[in-house]
Amino acid sequence: MSYTLESIAKLSGVSRGTVSRVINNQPGVKPAVRERVLGVIAETGYVPNPQARSLAGGRTENIGVVVFGNSPLFLSHHLFFEVLQGIQSHSTLNAYDLVLFSNRSDRDAEYWKRIGDKRKVDGLIIMGERIQESYLQYYYERDIPFVLVGKRLSDNIPLFCVTSDYRKGAYEGTKHLLDQGQRKIVLIRGLLNTYHENERYAGYVQALEEAGLGPDESLMLYGQAEKQTAYAEMSRLLEGGVTFDGVFSGNDLMAFGAIEAMKERGLRISQDVAVVGYDDIEAAQYFAPPLTSVRQDKRRIGQEATQLLMRLLHNEIDRSVPSDIIIESRLVIRDSSHSR
Repeated sequence: MSYTLESIAKLSGVSRGTVSRVINNQPGVKPAVRERVLGVIAETGYVPNPQARSLAGGRTENIGVVVFGNSPLFLSHHLFFEVLQGIQSHSTLNAYDLVLFSNRSDRDAEYWKRIGDKRKVDGLIIMGERIQESYLQYYYERDIPFVLVGKRLSDNIPLFCVTSDYRKGAYEGTKHLLDQGQRKIVLIRGLLNTYHENERYAGYVQALEEAGLGPDESLMLYGQAEKQTAYAEMSRLLEGGVTFDGVFSGNDLMAFGAIEAMKERGLRISQDVAVVGYDDIEAAQYFAPPLTSVRQDKRRIGQEATQLLMRLLHNEIDRSVPSDIIIESRLVIRDSSHSR
């Protein structure tokens, strides 16, 4: 009988990825499990495929960058573009090339599986709004090291994430508005039920509570991380007669949309309503007025994600122990939030 990696995994009662880690003498496998797998290998006489072992050993010298986003035009988004620049610069230093993957149409719903099955890369850096845990589980079981840009949570597999300190950034942005004298501060939220959005909300609430205030549902807008949606939400708020003197936006694009809606109704930005965005994309400094924003060091995020993946590929860290790298954010003050 001819045995495969899959059949050895089935006989051992473990995943394919665990068998691969045992064969390649990698960390992250409990001693009892390692001994059981080695026993099955010995009993069956299984000989690993040399090509498969070569790939598992990290010899393609390619890193895959996977973007699971809402739009196929993700490279036009300043955030992804700047992170990718950081990935590219650091992968070059490590003599690795990049292979770029992106989500395809709904007609090709299994594309994410083929990224793992073809094994054209030694590891993956994954980002985007549409990451599913089933994708990560699939790559993990196939022993493909990966790093996430942005924090995700999982009870089933160890995750390695590089993320900004969203809570502190939102706290500092909101506190800046409070320090200018604003007291009725609109919050424009992005994609709900995501780690980064929850952290931003927590930072916003923390700053309000320290000032003796609290969140007001009438001042919550839901912009879905999009400029046009934020424009529509702000228009609706203004038409309803709600008064406010500050806006903290979960990203710069939503801030742009909100500002356009306010300017159309005669509000003066900074004098009537102070506005702070988040991300500090390149366009923020050229907007009218130039936008105060919490700057994410996007290139550094890409560099740190690449370095973390290198450490995983070289077995310098235990793959069974999750790890987060948190990058500090910085408030950049411009004309949209001048002191009164």
